[in-house]
Amino acid sequence: MEGAGAGSEVEAQEFVDAEEILEDAREDALDFLEGLLDAMEADGDVAAEITEEGVVAAEISGGDGGLLIGSRGQTLEALQELLRTVVQRQAQTRVRVTLDVEGYRQRRKEAVRRVAKEMAARALEEGEVELESMNAYERKIVHEAVADIDGISSVSEGQDPRRRVIIRRDP
Repeated sequence: MEGAGAGSEVEAQEFVDAEEILEDAREDALDFLEGLLDAMEADGDVAAEITEEGVVAAEISGGDGGLLIGSRGQTLEALQELLRTVVQRQAQTRVRVTLDVEGYRQRRKEAVRRVAKEMAARALEEGEVELESMNAYERKIVHEAVADIDGISSVSEGQDPRRRVIIRRDP
């Protein structure tokens, strides 16, 4: 019986440590992003929260959104990677971090999903459709959207950064 109590205490301590690590990571993300905006002389409000999944989700709103998003979200992707690296280096452990600017990711997700469904309908007629190159996140959105359509499948082909999705009618 003693062992059960000791195990619970260890689990409780690990939970507290994980919460503390995430809260520190959230603060580090806020500090980094505020410093980044200052260094870039860019306007924007910074917020960060810890999601139920244990992800530090940071958001920049207002101000210079276009500058921070960049062409097709490339600047945003680079900033997220930089933020993730800084936060993990401070935490000295793996922490999942996301960054969004002005809701860009949700808008992009909806647009990619819409294109995937349109191309799936075209693939039903033509047999196969090749989409333009896209990053891993967007390819995942396409695969998920296509998986819900009967008679259609998708596969990624090529090497990054030219990796693309092929949508095919099932035989």
